[in-house]
Amino acid sequence: MNDLDDPGSLAAVDSHDALGIVESTPEQWREAITRARSCDGLPTRHGINGIVYCGMGGSGIAGDVLAAIAAEEGTVPVTVVKGYKLPAWTGPNTLVFCASYSGNTEETLACFDDALERKARIVAIATGGALADRARAHSVAMISPVEELQPRQAFASLAAPALVLAEQLGLLADLTPHLTETGDVLERQVTVYGRDVTTEKNDAKKISGQLVGRIPLVWGQEGALSAAATRWRTQLNENAKVPAFSSVLPELDHNEVVGYEQSSPGIADLAIVVLRTPNENPRVTQRIEATLERIGGLVATSVEARAVGESPLARLMSAVLLGDFVSVYLAVRRGVDPTPVTAIDQLKSRLA
Repeated sequence: MNDLDDPGSLAAVDSHDALGIVESTPEQWREAITRARSCDGLPTRHGINGIVYCGMGGSGIAGDVLAAIAAEEGTVPVTVVKGYKLPAWTGPNTLVFCASYSGNTEETLACFDDALERKARIVAIATGGALADRARAHSVAMISPVEELQPRQAFASLAAPALVLAEQLGLLADLTPHLTETGDVLERQVTVYGRDVTTEKNDAKKISGQLVGRIPLVWGQEGALSAAATRWRTQLNENAKVPAFSSVLPELDHNEVVGYEQSSPGIADLAIVVLRTPNENPRVTQRIEATLERIGGLVATSVEARAVGESPLARLMSAVLLGDFVSVYLAVRRGVDPTPVTAIDQLKSRLA
């Protein structure tokens, strides 16, 4: 197993420097905010009664971030579409974000065309591709995330624009202090979880060690940490190349927990990662304790991963960044390059 404190081991496995991109998250976040604030040609705000966010993969989870923050700070409901079709109620008073890092995601392009037909108010988020072409052809406002990355690596610059633009349209409360706090928190987290911090003092490296040879199951919580749990799962899938799963409290206590029995297949291979947050609901705290006690001795291990920050946005993004670090460190421990996603490339070729 590779030594995470050895720069040579990191470089040998992480040949595309995925870890360096994770470490640059604070800069990416701030750059995305700057770009969003300078976006021209936004739709009119009058009469908007709902938001639909369309995106797949990292773009889709960015929509989950918008929905989670809108639930805390918003004035209209947010629906996230991870597929080909908009909700039936979408119309001229709906703001539709169409996000595709490459600009060529077929599901998002289908939603863009659907939004045009319904005369919705559209904002495109893309670095180029067919989505950018269509946005220009139809005079649709567009913002570009930070370029030349894998889509999942551009998560911070996919998540920030929709928040900023929704705020500018009066659909979210003033997020300025939360956006600033989040950038500061992310910067501090890099100094805690980055490559130069030894395993002894680095929770991200420690957690990755507890996941080696096990199947991660990430427990989020209703609200912001639900989106963070989804991001953990997909980053473990794509970076570490392991099957991983996520669920959310308190819902998992109403179904999933029944599947944890001595005779349950694969139960002994599970590593539970519990996302925790400051000032969490006391009932959720009690549920976490009771549920872990219930399954103690059945799963391989359980570990806590703690979000930090004052605002829901800072807590969400801090939890995401910790998971990003863990996923890359786990990849290096396993001796697999975090960057390539061969299975996705093969599926795209098959479906082309």
